[in-house]
Amino acid sequence: MKVEKIDLIWAAVSMIIVGVSYRRGELIKGLLLIYLLMVLVFAWHIYKILRRLKGSVPVYGTIVDYHESKIGKHSGWYPVVRYSTETGREITSVYTVEEKEQRYETGDEELICYSPDDPMFFYFSNRKEELYRDYVRFIVYGGAVSAILLLLLAAK
Repeated sequence: MKVEKIDLIWAAVSMIIVGVSYRRGELIKGLLLIYLLMVLVFAWHIYKILRRLKGSVPVYGTIVDYHESKIGKHSGWYPVVRYSTETGREITSVYTVEEKEQRYETGDEELICYSPDDPMFFYFSNRKEELYRDYVRFIVYGGAVSAILLLLLAAK
């Protein structure tokens, strides 16, 4: 996993929030603030993804192979798809979302959508939610934990 500069900044900000809130005896408030900031960041990511998908072009692509990702005993699969753009450019690209098993057979044709600005980026037209589902899960599950923390805070 590649660590970006923004990840380091986020880690530092989170540690400062936890340290200050702990020192003031308000750790739960600090954790809720971190969650709220993460919701804002993730909502921004979802917005950017949806905006990027808006201008995508539908075409049929052929599954030509799978890229295997192995971490320990866990294997993940990324379909490799070949398709032609509106301009006739042949593209072979790897899907960005890992699958636990090979969903398609090699040679299958599937409707995909690619970005004219970045033709290497594509998604399966019936599975676009995969591109932002982890952000949504964090918001929902984190919201449940935050609600519990708020109830604990209110009970004090």
